[in-house]
Amino acid sequence: MNEESVKIAKIKKSCHAGKIAANIFLALAIFMLAVGIWGGVKVLVMGKEFDDMVTSGRFAGVVSTNDEIGSASAVNINLGSIPLDIHSDIPAVQAAIDDHPMSVVYGTYILSMSFIMVAVVALIFLVRSVFAIIEKEGNPFTVTVKKRIKTVLIATSVVLFLTSGTGPAILGILVTIAVNAILDYGITLQTQADETL
Repeated sequence: MNEESVKIAKIKKSCHAGKIAANIFLALAIFMLAVGIWGGVKVLVMGKEFDDMVTSGRFAGVVSTNDEIGSASAVNINLGSIPLDIHSDIPAVQAAIDDHPMSVVYGTYILSMSFIMVAVVALIFLVRSVFAIIEKEGNPFTVTVKKRIKTVLIATSVVLFLTSGTGPAILGILVTIAVNAILDYGITLQTQADETL
């Protein structure tokens, strides 16, 4: 076996391991997504019962809803202060806000975090597909691999922008440009090597 064959075998082996790890993370992310959706809906459906449970837990010292560091409560449900000026033009939603504001705020927060998990699931799936393509083709320097990696990095930059802000997103874009240039160079070298054989 020549040196190139050994290196390709290592690439395939590491991509196979990456694909297995991505499958595990994908399963965990899908599970967390399902739990988040179920939990958010459950809190919203509980309505007044949720508010009453949080209030009685707070009086018993078991639940904390304050902005404090190092609280000794068993459960800390902390999103800061619940805004008192939440309004909706939809009468049924406004009635729910007036009747059980904590349920609406916390349930909506849990569901919004679940939507972030949808993006995480999509990113893990894309990363898994990169490993699968490289494992199948046996060479990371192909146009197909380059396109998929570029897609993953752009999607990651978008998620960073939506969750972490402009700075991390700009860093993600710069990494995308650098990796794209590196892969272009690698594809050129690979083409030249193939032509000399």
